[in-house]
Amino acid sequence: MFDSLLQFIGIKPKPRASVVASTKPITSHKVEKKKIPVHKLAKGMTVIELDRPWTEIPVLFQEITIESDKEIALLQKYCQYVYIDYHSYNTIYAEQLRQRKRTPIYKKPNLTPQEASAKLREEMPRAKKTFDKSQKHINKLMADVQRDSKIDIEGSKELVSSCVDSILSNETALFWLSKIKNKDEYTSEHCVRVGILAIAFGKYLQLPREQLEMLGLCGILHDVGKMKVPQHILNKEGPLTPDEYKIVKEHTVLGYVFLKNHGGIDEQVCTAAYNHHERLNGNGYPRKANEEVLSQYDRIIAIIDSYDAMISDRCYRKGMSPSRALNQLYKGKSELYDAELVKQFIQMVGVYPVGSLVEMNNGQVGVVLSVNEHSKLEPVVELVTDTERNLIKPVSIDLTKHPKDEDGQSLKIKQTLADNEVDFDLEAFINGAA
Repeated sequence: MFDSLLQFIGIKPKPRASVVASTKPITSHKVEKKKIPVHKLAKGMTVIELDRPWTEIPVLFQEITIESDKEIALLQKYCQYVYIDYHSYNTIYAEQLRQRKRTPIYKKPNLTPQEASAKLREEMPRAKKTFDKSQKHINKLMADVQRDSKIDIEGSKELVSSCVDSILSNETALFWLSKIKNKDEYTSEHCVRVGILAIAFGKYLQLPREQLEMLGLCGILHDVGKMKVPQHILNKEGPLTPDEYKIVKEHTVLGYVFLKNHGGIDEQVCTAAYNHHERLNGNGYPRKANEEVLSQYDRIIAIIDSYDAMISDRCYRKGMSPSRALNQLYKGKSELYDAELVKQFIQMVGVYPVGSLVEMNNGQVGVVLSVNEHSKLEPVVELVTDTERNLIKPVSIDLTKHPKDEDGQSLKIKQTLADNEVDFDLEAFINGAA
C-alpha cells in the first residue's frame, strides 16, 4: 500500500531496508538532563541525578540504568523526582513508537456516500465550536506575545484538551475546518492547524492522551517567536534580503526565550519552538543541531510545520497541492526529516487528504469527504463543478463503487489541486456543512 501512495505523489518506490532512522542506538552523545516525577520512570531510562544526595539511598553507583520494577520501586520510595539522561528517554520513546501497532486515523464505518456526507454535517457544529474557540484563543495569545504580556497557558491547555476530545471522537470534521485559511492571518491559523495535525498524527501513532496533549501544545505554541519579528519583514510580499531572512530565522530563539522565561510551560514545548526548523543532517537553524538532540516531539512538529507551510498560500507565493507537499517531505526523509515518521505521516494523510480538492478524469472538480480504509486511492468525493468548472449542486460519489459520468465514462481522480487552483469558495462550502 505504501508503494502505491508513493507512486501517486510522484515518487518511484525503491527497495528499503527495514531500519528505523530515529531508533538507531547512539554510542556517544552529549548528556542532556530531563527532570521527571518518579511515577513516570520506565525500564531502560538512565537516572543520572536525584532530588537528594546519592548517599541517602541504598545503591552502589551514582547512576542507574533501570532494568527492573524493583529499581523503579526503590527510587519511588526515596525520591519525588529524578533527572534522567534525555537521550535514554528519547530512545525508549522511539522504540515504543516503532513497535506500536498503527491504526489509520481515517478508519471509518462502511458508509454510503450519502451517509458519509450526512454524518460529516452532523458532526460539524461541535467541531466548529472548538475550531472557532481555538482561533480566538490563539489570536489573543499571539497579541499577548507581541506585547510581551503573560499568555493564558492554562487556557491553552484546556483548548488543546478540547481539540483532543474532538479528534478522538471524529478527526474528519476538525480536519475540514482547518482548511479555512486567510493568508493575512497565517501565523495564528498555521499554529492552530499544526496543533490539530499534530494531535491527529499522535492519534494515528496510538500515543496516549498525555502525549497527544503535549503534541497539541507544542503545535499551537511552536511559532510564537514570529510575534517578536518585525511584521513588515514577516509579511513582506517578495523575496527577503539576506539580512531580513536572518532576522526571520531568529523567531525560533525568540520563541524559546519567551516560553522559557514565561514559567509554567513544559520544557518540551519550549524546545519544540526552538527546534522545529532544525534538520537531521545538521543544516537547520538556529544552531545546526544534530539529530541526537531532537526529540520525537521536535521531529513530529518539524514535519507538520513544513507540510502545512507548503500547502498554504503566503503573501509572497501560492501554496502547493497536498500530493506535491508529501512528495517534498518524502524526498527530504532521513536527510531533513525522520524517515519513519515521514512514512507514517504520508500513510496517515493519504494521497487524497480529507478536504482536499481533486480534478476528475472528465474535468469535474470535487472535494474529498472521507477516505476509504481499504482503498485510500478511491475516496468518497463530493463533486462541486461540472466539466467546465461551473459550480453545481454537490453530488457525493464513492469511487470504490466505480461510478460513471453522464457519458458513461468511469470516474477516476486525475490529480490533486491546490486550494488556489479553482474558483471555489471552500470556506463557504465548509461553513455550509457546519
